[in-house]
Amino acid sequence: MALLLYLNPFRVFKDFVRIPIEAFLGRQYLDYKKKTNEGINSVKELLLRAGIVLVFLSAILWISIFMYVIFYYIYMPNVTHIRPVHLQFKPCEEQIGVCSFPSAHVQLTRRTSLLMSGQPYKIKLVLDMPETQINKDLGMFMVCAQLRAKGGVFVSSSCRATMIRHRSKLHHLIRTAVFSPLLVSGLEEEKQQIHVDLFTDFIDDPELSVTDAYVEVQSRHAQVYSCELHAQAHFSGLRYLMYYWPRISALIGISTNLFFVSLVFILSWYHLQEGLPEFIKSKFGDKEVKKEESISKIKLEQESKDFPFFDDDALRQEFQKLEQKKT
Repeated sequence: MALLLYLNPFRVFKDFVRIPIEAFLGRQYLDYKKKTNEGINSVKELLLRAGIVLVFLSAILWISIFMYVIFYYIYMPNVTHIRPVHLQFKPCEEQIGVCSFPSAHVQLTRRTSLLMSGQPYKIKLVLDMPETQINKDLGMFMVCAQLRAKGGVFVSSSCRATMIRHRSKLHHLIRTAVFSPLLVSGLEEEKQQIHVDLFTDFIDDPELSVTDAYVEVQSRHAQVYSCELHAQAHFSGLRYLMYYWPRISALIGISTNLFFVSLVFILSWYHLQEGLPEFIKSKFGDKEVKKEESISKIKLEQESKDFPFFDDDALRQEFQKLEQKKT
């Protein structure tokens, strides 16, 4: 009967086929699950580190860009200040025409200063003059300007001679024929724009900052459509590079800021690493040091176990000697 039970095919299949296969598959599943959990933990840790590194890198980059932008807007002045000039004159009572020189008061700013101190400026008057026969026959005339500080304090003055550009009759005829469609439609006018350089390298004094300008055209027969006063910054050195080569200067400036900001971050990290929370230490700490500490602890425990006072054989021999002495 026992032999029949032993030779039962179902039992044989169960003992030698099903149970070993289930045990094998169970071990494989547990190993795979363990490896998968370890892989997931390592991937999570890797993603966490990568995320924190990306946050730090982006913060350093944006800080560098922000520092360069702030420096640019503080160090670089406005290139050109344009103010309209409204000429005024005294009309004649008995005849048609102008009985005084056209002049104007131009308020550059209502604040204490407009121009950056230490920066050279080119101040010029731009005149739009029609190509009338009176202006052609006018010849040379003088344009004068005075710069004053707040309260009417005199700062500087300048006078320059100018005249309308000469064009021959043939030149005027050809130009009129070529531009006749634009002249008829009103897109082009028969006028000339005269630039009068009053101050070539004017540097504003911070104690007497220029706030007002007085302009005078010293000719009663000059016909002017409109005029503007331009104060244009004349750059040199670093300002010249930053204005005329903005991309290269921005690349160099941001790279320099990036280097120093990264250096400050790295030194701060190593300096403050001992005071960081345990969570960050566990993520970014030196694992090799921890491994060495754990290995040293294990060695100490093994040495303590091998200490002769804790050896079982030695204790038995001591007890046997004590019993023999008692007997």
